[in-house]
Amino acid sequence: MADNWKTFGITIIIIISIISLILTFAYLSRECNTNLDCSNNEYCAYNNKCIPFPAEKEEYSLLPSSILIGISIIISALILRKNYNIRLNKNQER
Repeated sequence: MADNWKTFGITIIIIISIISLILTFAYLSRECNTNLDCSNNEYCAYNNKCIPFPAEKEEYSLLPSSILIGISIIISALILRKNYNIRLNKNQER
């Protein structure tokens, strides 16, 4: 009976040591744990690898499109005003 407990104890110790080795290697195989482990232009992703930040998009100007919209609003206001004045003049002539 004592022999069975010795083999059971040795088996448990071996299993625990194998599991601890697997966990240790898994932890040590990580490239990073925090953003401080990566270089300045990289961040630590969910899979513990350093990934470079995405390239910044070029800034583009909205000035030409806003000028175009502004001009079209002014022209449409002038057209509506001209039509209103024409209708007003026709009503006054009657």
